Amino acid sequence: MNQKEQIAFGVQFFESNNWKPFPFQLKTWKHYLKGYNGIVNAATGSGKTYSLIVPIMIEFLSKYKDQDRDSLPTNNGLQAIWLTPIKALAKEIQISGQEAAAAMGIDWRIEIRTGDTSSSQRTKQRKKPPEILITTPESLHLLLASNQYQEIFKNLKVVVADEWHELVGSKR
Repeated sequence: MNQKEQIAFGVQFFESNNWKPFPFQLKTWKHYLKGYNGIVNAATGSGKTYSLIVPIMIEFLSKYKDQDRDSLPTNNGLQAIWLTPIKALAKEIQISGQEAAAAMGIDWRIEIRTGDTSSSQRTKQRKKPPEILITTPESLHLLLASNQYQEIFKNLKVVVADEWHELVGSKR
């Protein structure tokens, strides 16, 4: 699948919501799919989350381009860590991710892991990681220090540091 076809997946998701992608979102999708790293800098509420959630899902879909959406694999392991130092944003990111996954026909689990996550939920996440895990720096540190860290992170493709300016200059 060429990049133009990949980007069409994202555009279709936007159009299904009666939205039009901003130029910075299209540019981010293209650069992500080419394997570039970078910083997305845009105004609050302008769609930064979708500028990265969408290409992460497009990347997955492009591996299964000839498969019916009902036959896509599930339980794909941790594909992305979404690091946010602001717990209040975690639920918004989760909702955006779930909406994008549903619209694109991907049966992905998008979960939150913070200090408030129950021990039973944390155990489930270690044994069967969601495709996208939204977490805080402290919770990520605990995951990295766990005995099973290699198994948890073996499928990881990307780490998104959201609100990174909140991390700069602090011990977090």
